[in-house]
Amino acid sequence: MGSMSAPQRTNWLLVFMLLLAGLFAAAQFGKLTLTLQVLRETYPSGGAFVPVLISIVGIVGIVLGAVAGSVVARVGVTRSIIGALLAGGALSLLQAMIPPMAAFAFLRVLEGIAHLAIVVATPTLMASISSDADRPFVMGIWAAFFGISMAILAAILPWVLGQGGLPLVLVGHGAGMLIMAALLYPLLPKRRISEPVKVSYWAEHRVIYTTPRLLIPGAGFVWYTILYIALLAVLPIALALPVWVITALPLISIAGTLWGGMLAKRVAPDILVAVGFALTALATGLVWVLSPALWPLFVLFFVMALIPAGSFASIPHFNATATDRARATGGIAQLGNVGTTLGTPIFVLALDGGGLALICAILTAFCLLGLGATRALAARIK
Repeated sequence: MGSMSAPQRTNWLLVFMLLLAGLFAAAQFGKLTLTLQVLRETYPSGGAFVPVLISIVGIVGIVLGAVAGSVVARVGVTRSIIGALLAGGALSLLQAMIPPMAAFAFLRVLEGIAHLAIVVATPTLMASISSDADRPFVMGIWAAFFGISMAILAAILPWVLGQGGLPLVLVGHGAGMLIMAALLYPLLPKRRISEPVKVSYWAEHRVIYTTPRLLIPGAGFVWYTILYIALLAVLPIALALPVWVITALPLISIAGTLWGGMLAKRVAPDILVAVGFALTALATGLVWVLSPALWPLFVLFFVMALIPAGSFASIPHFNATATDRARATGGIAQLGNVGTTLGTPIFVLALDGGGLALICAILTAFCLLGLGATRALAARIK
């Protein structure tokens, strides 16, 4: 398969619009994560299954992530993005009708498929419309999409809930996705940028997990996702953090990711990931030794953000064709969802079993595992 020639100039308008589409995709998690208490009140008989409604989208990513890249390559990037935005918008509008819980769960399964299509197709296209010089920074921008979306939602959801409750949140999200589809369609390339490949569930897993250049983006990212959401959940409890600190940490992480994207223009992304893991381990030591000081937490979240910046920059750095980039992005989506799913339970158990000391010990261990995995894969590529 030949690679798509890089443009001389980056299409910044389309990069920005694709980032907006990514914010709505991330909101497929955030719209329920940040309204969990309202969701419990909406389904009072749901009990322990109510939080599962949030996790369903991630579970779909775990099951189908690896094959998503080949599906996107076959369907086409443009059709995948537009189709997923339309489907995601319609599904959110159906959810706004507050159907019975089983029906809501089924809609979330379908929403997980739409979410996966967006988060695989969008960075694949962003890499293809960026110049060689700008591509690492563009991927750094994309790496911040989840944090940016969560920060925006945290700011606006209290007002939206006050105006119309959970149905208005879901209507607003659905309408936004439909509007994004309409705005994006005329801007997207109509020619195919990826060559179709045969879609085989087990074959795709074998290809991704035995090909170092396809696996290396996800091999670093999985350890980051185990850490990030979980730390936002347990550190406020372990350190009795004030609200302003809890709000600031994701914003600091966004800044670190964008800085990492700029560094990736000068530093090889696999090296950037390794430095991110090493600095995160050192910052973890500062958090432990200097607790209850707050500034080590800010350092921790800033340097930890180098890992996703380098991980996403690794996709086009190590993979020249749009088809391979889609496959690598499918792998990073699958592993990212594995990390997000496992991280919080692990660190909650650590909090209960050993407090801050055990949290910091496990955090350091995961950093060392991530560092070892990515360096071993980089050695096999080179």
